[in-house]
Amino acid sequence: MNLETAKSFILTVLVGISLLLTLGLWNYQPNDTLLNDQEEVDMDIGGSEVTQQEIVEPESIIFHQFNKHYGFTDPSKRQSLYQDMQKWVLYNMEIMNANGAPANDYQVEVTFPDALPMGIITKIFKLNDDNTYLPDWSFNRMFITFIPDSKALRLQFLSENGQKKAVANVNDSKKYNLLWSYLTEHEDLEEYIAWDESETPIYIPSGSRELTQRSFTVSTINIDKLVNALFNKPSIVSRANKGEPYFSDSQSGMRLLQDGKLMKFDSPISSNYERMNQLDVLNYSIKNINEHKGWTGISNVQEGWRSEYNLEKLDLASNRLLYRMFYNGYAVYNGSALSTIEQEWHNLSLSQYQRPMFSLNSTLGGETLELQSGQSVIAFLQNNPKYNLDQISDIKIGYDLTVQESTSIKYYVRLEPAWFVNESGSWKELDFGDEIPLNKGGS
Repeated sequence: MNLETAKSFILTVLVGISLLLTLGLWNYQPNDTLLNDQEEVDMDIGGSEVTQQEIVEPESIIFHQFNKHYGFTDPSKRQSLYQDMQKWVLYNMEIMNANGAPANDYQVEVTFPDALPMGIITKIFKLNDDNTYLPDWSFNRMFITFIPDSKALRLQFLSENGQKKAVANVNDSKKYNLLWSYLTEHEDLEEYIAWDESETPIYIPSGSRELTQRSFTVSTINIDKLVNALFNKPSIVSRANKGEPYFSDSQSGMRLLQDGKLMKFDSPISSNYERMNQLDVLNYSIKNINEHKGWTGISNVQEGWRSEYNLEKLDLASNRLLYRMFYNGYAVYNGSALSTIEQEWHNLSLSQYQRPMFSLNSTLGGETLELQSGQSVIAFLQNNPKYNLDQISDIKIGYDLTVQESTSIKYYVRLEPAWFVNESGSWKELDFGDEIPLNKGGS
């Protein structure tokens, strides 16, 4: 083999090696995808995501006409009006001194279930100026009064102690006419009466109300998805099945209670506990539950009902939040925490989380009941020594949730309409003794 032949052979070999290397690079796929697939975990428990604007709703909208009071017959009408209010543009907000609630003959009172920081207004309403100054006090009532000359509305957010107010105008004659028609024509409204035994008046329907008692099948939540959502390293979480199932990673723990119907998660609390800003607590909580689609409300259009969760309590002292289940606009109560989602936050970290492990699925039918009138409720409370009138802070119609065992399915739940009273900070069903609601027939 002469020198030129050897050179050609070596060149051919080198070109072949180069082609093989190039082909190998083209076909090489790093193992990052597999690693990412291993790290991605399924934490979607089947609910939805919400915003602050959706989760914060008033518990009542009352129309005051001189010494008469009116409220919606159907809570869904109240929700629709409030959703419309959230689209109104608030102009020229000013902070002023106040001397309690306004005394206008015609006004609308919007009451929220707990005190809210003024900073939340930018999240649940629209301001014409994004740089509007908002004070650091809280409110739970908003009053709307009328300016006839300009057909404008004046909104007043009253501080908890009644000594300050934030005032803004809504310069929209259509919205003025909308509220004025409610006040003067009372369409979709019924008369309410005032319970004056509390620090601020409580307004309840004067007459009786017919509501449907219903039973529902349920959809249960996959516990493994909550393990993925709540533990930093789900792969090292161990499960103990002795007694109630318990999950732990040696730092945090999660327990299933009430035969798997309730979940309680606990994480260690840092020793340097600091009180968090209310808006931060709410933001972190909503984001956390959104991450695992934890808002397990259902809108069943075919059957004509819906369930949802709304904010009921925002406790600044403990950084604790409580969201309550609502059914067709009515609050749902259960003595074993099966109708609430609760969280507690410490130092920007989730400390406690408790929630039901089911959502309503489809109805099994029901029957219509006629509840006692508001007049009867007030007379009953005033003449019953069982109740401490000074400690009653709220009265309302809602639903009592009970779990029913079944031979054909694991269990189902029943929602039964009733009157409820908040006494000493705790909700309880009014006990009328032998008097029961009138059965109006099945549906």
